[in-house]
Amino acid sequence: MVRVITQDTYDEVVKENMEEFDMSAEEAIKEAIAQFEAQGVDLSNIMKDLCLGSGDDRLVSTTVAQLKELNKSDEDDEILKHLDILKAECNKDIAHRVRAGKDGVYKILIDLLEARYKQYHKDNEVDKRIVVETLNCLTALMDTQPDLLDDHGIDLIMRILEETKNEEVLIATLQWVTNCCIKHEINRQRLFAKNIAARLKILLSSKNQKLISECLQVIRKFTLDDDIRVEFGRAHEHARELGVLLLEPLMALLKVRFTSTDNTKPPLVSELMLTIATLLVRHELCKMASDIGVNSLFTVLTDNYDNSVVAQQANKLITALAGNDEVKRDLVKSGIVPIVTSLLTRHSNNAISTALTLKTIAALSLREPGHSKQFLDSGAPEGIVQCLKIHPNDSAVQKNACWAIRNLTARCREYNSKFHELGIEALLNAAYDKFNKDFGFDIKSALRDLDCNVKLDEQWTGKGVQMEQ
Repeated sequence: MVRVITQDTYDEVVKENMEEFDMSAEEAIKEAIAQFEAQGVDLSNIMKDLCLGSGDDRLVSTTVAQLKELNKSDEDDEILKHLDILKAECNKDIAHRVRAGKDGVYKILIDLLEARYKQYHKDNEVDKRIVVETLNCLTALMDTQPDLLDDHGIDLIMRILEETKNEEVLIATLQWVTNCCIKHEINRQRLFAKNIAARLKILLSSKNQKLISECLQVIRKFTLDDDIRVEFGRAHEHARELGVLLLEPLMALLKVRFTSTDNTKPPLVSELMLTIATLLVRHELCKMASDIGVNSLFTVLTDNYDNSVVAQQANKLITALAGNDEVKRDLVKSGIVPIVTSLLTRHSNNAISTALTLKTIAALSLREPGHSKQFLDSGAPEGIVQCLKIHPNDSAVQKNACWAIRNLTARCREYNSKFHELGIEALLNAAYDKFNKDFGFDIKSALRDLDCNVKLDEQWTGKGVQMEQ
């Protein structure tokens, strides 16, 4: 059982170390931390710096108190100064954020944001700066602390997203939304119920790449299932509804806007493909994306062939699309096989790219002997073997390679000799020695489909008990 202490208890121990043992502040802090950790105390929510004075004298607490007073004034420079201090304190660690939250800073910031947002409509540049900085403080405050969001905050988020056209304010608001949605299913559901998806669709038409990037991050956060406090989330439902609403504009962005002639940075192209892949949770959505047109995917790969990050997200998108057998066949007919094979070779030194490309090969060749033959004829065996040699200790590469080999050879045994010529059996046996506890069954299955000498374990055996009639 994890033990916890209060901030005051920690402060008293540090102060005692300094006064009774004549330690410096640094030595006192180090000794206090060692003492508590030896006792099994969780210090994650304890501020370990600023050991002098009581808790009320800490910078984060005094800043909150001063902001509360400044809310009633028009001292804009002082407000901006203390917002900057508060943001720096919140960015230190979760302990400072928790302390700020306990001091009531959330309500102070919401009240300040609401008041200045009303004035901002008068085109006051100072008020706009305060609005943006307040939003940035809320983002910092709620990093790994999304429970603070309430109905008032949600209504304010929606109001800003619906009313303002200032891109700086919109970006700051979307960043706040992102932090509110991480590991908090209820926040996601409440925001989704306010029809935030419709507003995101409108914002995707912006020409500001930073704004689009923040939109894409928010979209992906609604598809998470990361809140362990909730037994059943709505990640799938959110992804489905977002897919129906947003796939068309997202595919249009990939098709029209983000090509080499538009000078778009590869990171944004990667984010776009990742977001599309995240939404493809049903067969009909894969078909919808295909019908809109996936030729832009080939253009993106051509323009960014040497970029490993783009290759990784492209592989995720291709794998997601291949979840629909009809779409998978259309992709192969369009000539995706030699492109994927060349990506495997081009980025073979990158373990993440290699693992994702192998997974793509496995997906495209699953239950499709015609596709398997195309991969086998295009040099996939040489690429797979080479990747196994380059990354002998990477479990993802080794496992995905086994999947690819199984799907390629299961219905095309005549190509087994090619793999054997390349020394595949020794490589797989070496992988089994390292990873048999993790995915030994997959390695043995690949060896079996390659007609190697392999001993399969009997998963269940009867006890020889006579059954009663």
